[in-house]
Amino acid sequence: MFTSRSSRPAGRMTPVVVLAAAATLVATLPLAPSSAAAPPIPPAPPMAGSMAEQVGGSAQAVGQNVVGQVSGEGMGPGVTEGEGTGPSRYVALGDSYAAVGRISPGAWSAGPVSCVRTDDAYPAVVARELGVGTFVNASCGGAVTDDFWAPDKGVPAQFDALTEDTDLVSVSIGGNDVGFGAVIVACAVRTNTPDPLVPVVDVATQGLAEEFDTTTGCSDVIDRQASAALAELDSHMDEVYAEIARRSPEARVITTGYLAAVPESDEEIVSSPACSPFLAATREERDKMRGFQHDLNDVVRAAAERNGVTVVIPDEPGHSMCSPATTRYVDLLGVETGAAPVHPTSLGHAHVADRVLAALEG
Repeated sequence: MFTSRSSRPAGRMTPVVVLAAAATLVATLPLAPSSAAAPPIPPAPPMAGSMAEQVGGSAQAVGQNVVGQVSGEGMGPGVTEGEGTGPSRYVALGDSYAAVGRISPGAWSAGPVSCVRTDDAYPAVVARELGVGTFVNASCGGAVTDDFWAPDKGVPAQFDALTEDTDLVSVSIGGNDVGFGAVIVACAVRTNTPDPLVPVVDVATQGLAEEFDTTTGCSDVIDRQASAALAELDSHMDEVYAEIARRSPEARVITTGYLAAVPESDEEIVSSPACSPFLAATREERDKMRGFQHDLNDVVRAAAERNGVTVVIPDEPGHSMCSPATTRYVDLLGVETGAAPVHPTSLGHAHVADRVLAALEG
């Protein structure tokens, strides 16, 4: 039972999004008439076009989400209808590496504003490509495994989206449980901050490192805090798969690991202006960061294989935060790609979707 579980660090990778002004402006936008039928799965957002067109579309979606949040009717998963030529009911579970794609310019989809679901994220791409009958997107930025069982800040438990007739489930979870955001803050943010500004930075980044203590330094966060959380994540993933099997016994389940954020070599960091913050860390600390991202994916892979679940680890080299913006799968700041900081780009999501689709065909 969920209530018997021990508490653990969350370290949530909460997307950094400036919403206040936009929400105030667009909350008064007229909403589409309600209908008993779910709307169609939105088309893939354009990769080109004017900034005004793309931001305008996102602003309208955010406004509708704000209204739905105020009314209480827009806190659940997004439910859309596809062509019906593929799986009948596909449920996407996970954190921001499943939910969040481009946000500036972006393509917001239905759901709580805090979840930051976008229509270029890999579950939406997979749903469109498969031609699913019903696509239920329960993924939410900042999620940890506990959020699969229990509501969080008004967002329903993600497992509530599962039904007996669900025949496809995707899972992307674990990064927040083990403090991925805390590692970035400790190793690449605080190390570049002048001493007088450190308290300000700590306040500004506390959402990225929730329940982890980044003041102890990069090595301590990885070697002690994240290492302990990784050990707990292994058994928690077994619980996740057992619950999916109980609620959706006929579903095909596929799990995705995490895109490589830190490159394999220091040469790529040195040659990349986008990754200059990592140079403030020592070579040993950068090696620890690489080891941490490998360890996280190893835990995800082992748990999936142990439970008979299809797993995709989309960490191919050459597409890290230090790669050129045109080939980058994860972005550190998001300025060049429109991604949320330290989150997948549209290209990264497209890559994960391709890997998922290939695995499902195998």
